[in-house]
Amino acid sequence: MIVNIQYIVIMIIVLSILIITSFAAYRAFVQKILREKSRQHQLELEHQKEISIQYTNVQENERKRIAEALHDDIGNKLNILSLWISNEETWNNKRSKEIIAQQIPVLIETTRTISHSLYPINLEKFGLILTIEALISNINQSLCVQLIFKHTYKKRSIAFEVQIYRIIQEFLSNVIKHAKATKMLIHIRDTDASLVIILSDNGIGFDNSRLQTGMGLKNINSRIQSLNAHSKWKSKKDKGSLLILKVLTQ
Repeated sequence: MIVNIQYIVIMIIVLSILIITSFAAYRAFVQKILREKSRQHQLELEHQKEISIQYTNVQENERKRIAEALHDDIGNKLNILSLWISNEETWNNKRSKEIIAQQIPVLIETTRTISHSLYPINLEKFGLILTIEALISNINQSLCVQLIFKHTYKKRSIAFEVQIYRIIQEFLSNVIKHAKATKMLIHIRDTDASLVIILSDNGIGFDNSRLQTGMGLKNINSRIQSLNAHSKWKSKKDKGSLLILKVLTQ
């Protein structure tokens, strides 16, 4: 009888130890999961903060460019016109009247261009594809830009299309300013699973370190991140540059 009692006591102790050990292990496991979730949450917050900072920088850079355009272009032209108009001799001189008449359409077009850079209004009126075609049509003939799109493009939200348009616009601007290219390709492929955009040129290319330092390229990457898109850059000296952008639609 005493032996049975001792055996029962030992079994109770062993079971208690097992229960306590299992509980401690489970508790440690739960705490590990919670710590991992907390770490992932913190990383996500930091990532969102970084995207927000980059997007703010993009906006500030655009505002700076617009302010400079307003001051250096429209502001200077208006000052010159003001001086001409204030001069009584202007109205008695046929050539002066012709110059004023020529400058007014230029000012209107410059104002329209700056307005469009603030917000591409044509996106709402005509859609993304026609707006891109309009952008291409204004490019100097020294750069041949070809637009190819497969499948019928499905309209997205204005906020989404603005970002896509800005990426293409920024890439095109970099090509014109730095690439010394003669050809550029815009390839848009829209399917049920994804939207793929391929941008390429035949210019001088760039060093990959510029992806982190070049303002234009940083602006593009910031917009890509805001879309949660996948992207890949390729560039070699004298071999042009290539950007592949993929946005999942499912």
